[in-house]
Amino acid sequence: MPPFILDKFDADVFLNEYWQQKPVVIRQLFKHFDDPIDENDLAGLAQEPDIDARVISNQNGKWHVEQGPIEDFDAVCKGQWTLLVQGVDKYITDVTPLLSPFGFIPHWRLDDIMVSYATQGAGVGAHIDQYDVFLVQGKGKRRWRVGEPDDFKEIFPHPKLRQIEGFKPVIDVVVEPGDVVYVPPGWPHDGQTIEDSLTYSVGYRAPDNLQLAESLAMMLDKGQCNVRFSDPQRVKPHSPASVNIDDVNRLKQQLVEAIQSDDFTFALLEAMSEQGIPEFPVEPEVTLEQIANEFSAGLSFVPAAGVRALICDGKAGLPRALYVNGTQFEFSHTDTEWYTALASGELLNATCCQDAPSFTFLETLTTLVNNGYWEWYEG
Repeated sequence: MPPFILDKFDADVFLNEYWQQKPVVIRQLFKHFDDPIDENDLAGLAQEPDIDARVISNQNGKWHVEQGPIEDFDAVCKGQWTLLVQGVDKYITDVTPLLSPFGFIPHWRLDDIMVSYATQGAGVGAHIDQYDVFLVQGKGKRRWRVGEPDDFKEIFPHPKLRQIEGFKPVIDVVVEPGDVVYVPPGWPHDGQTIEDSLTYSVGYRAPDNLQLAESLAMMLDKGQCNVRFSDPQRVKPHSPASVNIDDVNRLKQQLVEAIQSDDFTFALLEAMSEQGIPEFPVEPEVTLEQIANEFSAGLSFVPAAGVRALICDGKAGLPRALYVNGTQFEFSHTDTEWYTALASGELLNATCCQDAPSFTFLETLTTLVNNGYWEWYEG
C-alpha cells in the first residue's frame, strides 16, 4: 500500500501514528457517500448576514475574495470559483452524521464543519492551517497535494487571501466521494477540483496561550482568586533599583495559584464548551410543568443543530456538571444517568433511564429548550 494512504481505518492506529504527526488519505471512510446538502443549500446559507461565507475566485490569473452575505452570485462567481460556508453544522442537522467516524476526538476539540462547493479547476491556492482538519470528499473529484512542514514564504494575491509560494508534495492523490484526507496543523496543502464538487472540512480547535489567558482574565475580572501581591518580612535590598529573583518567583506563584484554583477549572470548562451556537429562543417560553408532562406523555427531545454538550463526572478535581455553550449545569450523583443520556446527543425520552427524571434534570432540560439548544423531535 502506498505511504500516507489507508484502505482500512482503525481509530487507535490513527491516533498512535497519524494524529498531529503526519497526513493520511483514508479511502472510502464513508461508503456509498450521499451528500447531506447541495450547492443550492450552501448558497442559501451564504446569503444570511449572520453566517460566515465567502467566494474565492480566480479569473485570468487574478484572485478575488467576496465576503458574505452574497447577494449577487452571478457578479462574483466568475472564472474558477469556490463558495465556502463556515459552521454549516450549526444550521443544518443533516450534516451531523459526518462527525460519527471522528468520535474518538473529544467534543471540546471540535470547531465546526465548513462546506465548500468548487467548480472545475477551482481551489483556494496552496496554504497552511494551524488546526487539524479532515477533508471529506462529497460529490465530484478533487486532487489534493500535501507537503511537509517547512519555512515557506507567504504571499497575499489578495488582501483577504493568504497563500504560500509552493511545496514539494508527499501526498498527491485524487479523491472521490467518501474519501477523506487528514491534514495536521502546519502541513501545507492545496486542493484543485477535477469535477464540480463538495468538500466537508471537519476542523478542530487548539487554544493558544493568549486564548487561555483570556479565560483567566475573565475569571479574575469577576473577582475570583484576584488577590494582590504581598511581601511581609521583606529583607532590605542592597539597592532599591535591584530586582530580587524571589520577588519574581512570588509574582509567578501568585498567578500559578490562580491557574490551579477550582475557579479557573470552572472557567476553562465553560470556555471549552463554548461553541458560538446561535440562540433561537422559544417564544413563548415553555414551563417546567409543560416539559414534565410532555416527557411523561412519551415525547422525545434532541439537540439543536451543532449543539455538543460536555459532561464531567465529579472525579479528579472536576465538578459533576453538564456544560452547554459556555453554561454550567451541576447535578447530583443520582442524576448521572439522565445527564449522561442528555450529553450523548442521542434521542432523549422517558425510556432512556430506569428511574424517573428528577426535578433538577427537568429544570435543566426546560432551560435548554427555552434557549434553543434542545428541541422536540419531529421524526
